Amino acid sequence: MVVERDVRILFSDSFLVGIMFANFAIDLFVTAATFGRLIPGGDYFLYIAPGSNFITASVAAFQSGRDVWREKHIKDLTSYLLSLPAPRPVFAFSRIMGGVVRSLIATFPGTLVIAYLYGILLGPEVLAAFMIVGLFSLGIVGLSITAASFVSSIEMFVTVRSAIQLYLSFLSTLFYPVAVFPPALTFLVSSNPMTWAVESFRSLPQSHGLVGPVSVLVAPSLAFAALGTLCYLWYAKL
Repeated sequence: MVVERDVRILFSDSFLVGIMFANFAIDLFVTAATFGRLIPGGDYFLYIAPGSNFITASVAAFQSGRDVWREKHIKDLTSYLLSLPAPRPVFAFSRIMGGVVRSLIATFPGTLVIAYLYGILLGPEVLAAFMIVGLFSLGIVGLSITAASFVSSIEMFVTVRSAIQLYLSFLSTLFYPVAVFPPALTFLVSSNPMTWAVESFRSLPQSHGLVGPVSVLVAPSLAFAALGTLCYLWYAKL
């Protein structure tokens, strides 16, 4: 019930869903294609392609944090939410899973397009591709709800969201390999969830199994999801 409710909220604003897919298309077929022509050597278009989809996933995932903040400060839905027939920990984690489902829906066409470009659309690797996107979204949803639990204004939430997205985008291997960054930033780049996600996706065509590429994201994503669940329980006083 909780997941279905959050998915209905996503589709209540069909314009937003269209904008997220348009953003992915622009990132992939304009930004990636342009950079691919500017940078010689290798197929830079394929290198950057997974990141365009993960950026869309992070945008969709952060909608969960925005909804949580609005429920408390604008719509005042606390009494209604507490009336839903679900144990409190289950309810809180369901909000996390609702965000993951919404992110998977928003990135579904993009994941298929990139799987086709990587030549894994008709193989079992496509399942791993969706699992990687889902695990990445799980961690980002947890971060977004954690942020929403502590900020006092929607402007502050937007600022925190922008800072996290800047870190995910520009201090990761989305655009460049680790070797390009100064040594002082190597740890930040290597520990970036976006780095883990894009590198896992890039390894799918050469992987001999599905467990390896997916397993890298399991522990950090579950940790961020647990943090988001605990913060939501405290924040909503469930």
